[in-house]
Amino acid sequence: MTKEVINGELDFKAINEDLISSYLSTSEYPDPELLIRTSGENRVSNFLMWQLAYTELYFTKILWPDFKKKNFYKAIFDYQKRERRFGKTSEQLID
Repeated sequence: MTKEVINGELDFKAINEDLISSYLSTSEYPDPELLIRTSGENRVSNFLMWQLAYTELYFTKILWPDFKKKNFYKAIFDYQKRERRFGKTSEQLID
């Protein structure tokens, strides 16, 4: 993208969230709704930083090789209880 701006192929004023997303290697896929982080780490380690903006994060101490279907269901049940606000407050969702 920067090369295109430098070469005059792209006006920097045209750069917006959608354009940036279109340059990512994951542009053909929707942003994740849920990220499950195993091993007790409470960080995402620079993984999909742009795409995770509105993703719900689930942290578990279970190591990946030990993560089973029952653990996956627990993460899904936890996710289902959450209020998805996408940057809004609860009050704004009611309006």
